[in-house]
Amino acid sequence: MKSLERAFERMLKLCDVVWGWKETRKLRTALHATAALLFPVQCVCCGRLDEKLCAACSQTLGAVAIRPQRVEEFADALPLNMAGLPMPVITAGRYEHELAGVLLSYKNHQMVSLSKVLVPLLARALRAALNELTDPAREVLLVPVPSRRKALAVRGYWPVGLLLHRVFKAHLLPENTRVVHALRYAAGASLGSSQKMRGRRGRASVHNTMLARRQPGISDALNSGAQVLFIDDVLTTGATLAEAYRALQGKCVVPCGAVVIASTPAPDEKR
Repeated sequence: MKSLERAFERMLKLCDVVWGWKETRKLRTALHATAALLFPVQCVCCGRLDEKLCAACSQTLGAVAIRPQRVEEFADALPLNMAGLPMPVITAGRYEHELAGVLLSYKNHQMVSLSKVLVPLLARALRAALNELTDPAREVLLVPVPSRRKALAVRGYWPVGLLLHRVFKAHLLPENTRVVHALRYAAGASLGSSQKMRGRRGRASVHNTMLARRQPGISDALNSGAQVLFIDDVLTTGATLAEAYRALQGKCVVPCGAVVIASTPAPDEKR
């Protein structure tokens, strides 16, 4: 067994050496050029060839989303507290220009590789929410809004869940935070088309579509008295987050707010 381990280590070292050779670098460059010729790609924002996100658009996106902001005042369907104030929501940026192009391509065009662009933005917004909305001495549960079965079947992956997984894999959040998949859509709940494309009235169909999961580990987490932050991709009217909040009512947790990647006004409210 030890001889096999030593042989494997020598093979890895040899691969590292070969990977760094000048001839290998030239071969990689040639293969990359051939792939770009056979399978051309364009920047999802400006259309520049040979890059999914060009350096200029990437720099602009980083500058736009460098400072997370509160946006609950623009979403009048959010749940209210005892003082009549809406649930606080922090976003990484506005759903427009570069951020809209990257997020739309990541969600609906199967460009999963763009997650490496969105992960730092989501992590920055999460850290801002943890600092501003929660008690750092207590545990925080991150509860993502579930994906509809139809959307999951079409995409083949869960956009928000994948981003959260990679945020934790990169160790970008404090140790007292963890993800709990506490929500699911009720059987037979049909939301039709994407909620982002609906106005306030169209989003009324979201009500009573989510339930809290009852698995032992999840039930224990939801009765631990921990703080909760809801996670979603886009905030419009806040109806989806309000439904997630309603689904956890009666559980022994403290909803502190929500984090979204982008926010946009409802279609009938844009100016």
